[in-house]
Amino acid sequence: MGTFELARCVPAPQQDTFDVFSNFAKHGDFIPLTRMDCDPRPIGVDWRFTARSGVGPLSLVDRMEVSVWNPPHEFRIDKLGPLLDGWAHVHFTPEGRHTRVVWREHIMVRPPLIGTAVSQLSDPVNRAMFGRVLDGMARRAARGA
Repeated sequence: MGTFELARCVPAPQQDTFDVFSNFAKHGDFIPLTRMDCDPRPIGVDWRFTARSGVGPLSLVDRMEVSVWNPPHEFRIDKLGPLLDGWAHVHFTPEGRHTRVVWREHIMVRPPLIGTAVSQLSDPVNRAMFGRVLDGMARRAARGA
């Protein structure tokens, strides 16, 4: 897989937008068949969470850790395996009464040889899926949730 970048202009204040996009415990609301297991501590650098997507033993486990935490401007999460490697870096910029969100993500399947082989199929799927996820988060932020 590779690196992709998606941007959205969200009709909500920067802090509200940041709060929705960085509520990792609620990411499963936007990603089908996904449940989140989160560190009980407050979110900050070194905070960890795991997304489990799928059904039962056919679930993909995606372990992640926050490596940059700068509310309401940016956050970065790093993927810790076992199957996925990579990162997501998200920036929030005020634009009047709106917020511009730029989500940049790099996903690589381990081992890299397999990841490179499947990237031509998975990259368009990831862009479409993450686009829908960002649209859902933007709608929630605009509602003030």
